[in-house]
Amino acid sequence: MMNQWKAVACATLTALVLTGCNIGFGQRADMEETITQDEAAEKIEQHVTDAVAALPDTVELEPLGPVAFASCDDPTDGGSKDRVTVSQRQWLTGLPAEDNEQNAELLYEHWTTNGYRVLHDKRPGKLSISVENEEDAFRMSLRVSDQGSLSIGASSPCVWPEGTPKP
Repeated sequence: MMNQWKAVACATLTALVLTGCNIGFGQRADMEETITQDEAAEKIEQHVTDAVAALPDTVELEPLGPVAFASCDDPTDGGSKDRVTVSQRQWLTGLPAEDNEQNAELLYEHWTTNGYRVLHDKRPGKLSISVENEEDAFRMSLRVSDQGSLSIGASSPCVWPEGTPKP
């Protein structure tokens, strides 16, 4: 009888250790799955392309630098600094500065009719709008420089650089 209990205890302990090891490679069981940072960069490009399609055909995009990756802490994973946000800002060239308000309104209409919620709209005092996509939590913004040039930016929520494994 004692050997049966030892066998059951040993099997239970082995199962617990194996289950714990399965979770223990840097991912907690309650973590949300994320896309990779490369997939986030692709989604940023798609969000920008979709938004810019609402503007006059003369618009062109000019990057204000490369796609940026910044560390972020996400309270859903215990505040790990291993996650990143992906972002990019681009100039909207080919649009007359005197049409900035009209173009801002075109983007505002695009965002509000395509599943974005407005986080900030500082018009009319300042031409600055920021929104968040209600489906994937990607954020976008429109700003005007002191010289009257418009720029559009997009950023991802916190993601694991290589994504998280599918269960």
